[in-house]
Amino acid sequence: MARPPTMEDVARAAGVSRSTVSRVFQNGGERVSPDAMIRIHEAAKRLGYVHNLVASGLAMRQGRQLGLLIRDATNPAYGHLHTELNRAVEAGGRTLISVTASRHDYGTAEVEGLNRLIGQRVAGVFVGTGVTAAEDLVETVTATPMMIVGRPNEHPQIESVSYDERAHGRLMAEEIAAAGHRRIAVLTAPLLYSRVFDLRMRSLVDRYHELGLATVPVDLLPVEQGVVRALDLAAEQALTCIVCPVDYVALDLLRAAAARGVRVPEEVSTVGFDGMGDGLDLIGLATIRLPVEEVARSAVARMEELLADAREEPADPSAPPDSAGPSAAADRRPAVRHTAIPGRLLPGRTLGPAPERPRS
Repeated sequence: MARPPTMEDVARAAGVSRSTVSRVFQNGGERVSPDAMIRIHEAAKRLGYVHNLVASGLAMRQGRQLGLLIRDATNPAYGHLHTELNRAVEAGGRTLISVTASRHDYGTAEVEGLNRLIGQRVAGVFVGTGVTAAEDLVETVTATPMMIVGRPNEHPQIESVSYDERAHGRLMAEEIAAAGHRRIAVLTAPLLYSRVFDLRMRSLVDRYHELGLATVPVDLLPVEQGVVRALDLAAEQALTCIVCPVDYVALDLLRAAAARGVRVPEEVSTVGFDGMGDGLDLIGLATIRLPVEEVARSAVARMEELLADAREEPADPSAPPDSAGPSAAADRRPAVRHTAIPGRLLPGRTLGPAPERPRS
């Protein structure tokens, strides 16, 4: 079996020195002429050479790689966050490697994925998932800077740049109340299923009760049955609006309503959260749009500050990395910051005025 091509093979084929090839693949072409860069890339493509960042020790020596643990990207909110983080990281001259957790994993695989990222010597790691508790994440804290992105977090050892889900819940409660709805159904899920869903719904319910109005909880899971239960309960108890914790649940509810001949919003209104899916404007779903782009840019900018702080810390060359353990590594960090950025309301036709005569 033929051996894979090496950097020396590329150098010979391009007519340059090995150090020049190294500068192209490890230093972004620093001090290499455009003509030489073209020859080197053409030779690498012709030979089938693929540069191995891990084997070269690039991530460990230069700290150009950042890691991302992300939730199932079939959820548009996570897919969009992945895209915007990657864009912001690349704009800063770094690369992003990611591990994706399944929507149906409830934490164990996420922690394992996080450990794999740290094991690849990334300079810093982002955690973009709404499931694993901060108390579990903190067990993985090392000298590698870690930041929760998207999900609200107040843990004193873990940085975060997140969506202001408390504000989102309150904003939606006030919008529903302003439309005249006095009794509403709220689809709820266990904390283990999604901490984001739980925070949104608790914030909404608290604000609705502050306004002197009533909410009726409905078990969301499984989603296909939860939306049907909500429609049944709305008919039985004259509830005029059904609050869904996320847009994809609201879409399932709209499908179930259409199948039953229930008119939205004439007979019952519904709302969601996220505002990321294509075509929501055509459907007219009332929702909260998450500030994904702003959160991603702020998170990457803050990570650069953390990495700069880490480079300035004095190191003991005789001590192996993290020899004092996770708690000691955390103690060397500067005070953590928690930044929450609010999104904006997207009005839609699915939230209409409360019907004067709710269906029975």
